[in-house]
Amino acid sequence: MANLPEGMAPAFAAQFLKIQKTFVAGLPQRLQDIQKAPDANARHVALHRLAGAAGGYGFAALSVLAREAMEAQQSGADLLSEAALQRLAQAIAEIRLTG
Repeated sequence: MANLPEGMAPAFAAQFLKIQKTFVAGLPQRLQDIQKAPDANARHVALHRLAGAAGGYGFAALSVLAREAMEAQQSGADLLSEAALQRLAQAIAEIRLTG
């Protein structure tokens, strides 16, 4: 799992870890939603939501990758966008394995 937020009271740590696990369990669905988005706007929204949620749940690196995928998509360069999505998928797989 990702690190707990700095300064988190021990009483909340167990609850936060439970929420983190729920987030991690939902990552495959989020990835599928991104990959199968019906259009660029829907993909952008899904990536934006992932970037925000990942950061909030302590997965800063995943948040950065989601933002990079958003930027690659906005650039219009299909190869960059595909590479960014592959990095995102790999990161999600690694999180799932270590979670």
